Amino acid sequence: MTSAISFSPDSFTLSYLPDQGLLIGRWLRPVALDALQTHYAALLEAAQAHGNCRHWLLDVRRRQINEPVAVQWFGQEFSPKLPGLLGQPVVIAYFAMVNQDFASDDPNLWENIKQGALQGSHYCYFNQESEALAWLAQQP
Repeated sequence: MTSAISFSPDSFTLSYLPDQGLLIGRWLRPVALDALQTHYAALLEAAQAHGNCRHWLLDVRRRQINEPVAVQWFGQEFSPKLPGLLGQPVVIAYFAMVNQDFASDDPNLWENIKQGALQGSHYCYFNQESEALAWLAQQP
């Protein structure tokens, strides 16, 4: 997939499945916040280029998923602008290993955050890619 936004393919890949109306972003290694922001900008650009695609599968198994500054940036800056740019909230399936980089051993806490909504996006974390794809296929 060609993007006007430049990023290193050794850290992130981006593809679109037209038959499923699905964007897939895969992080191949840990990245700094500025690279992460670039990757999400590329996702947004690709979504707009493909009819405002709002179903995203994000493979985050190889990057940190609970870094506070990145979580704050996504929740307060990036996610809230998505409905205005794409017409509706984005539905995101995160493919991550259960408890990956998780800061607590409390299973109840994990249950509370593995699925939810932010302004502009609805999300769920999955241990298996097939489960993530099935969930996305059921979303409006």
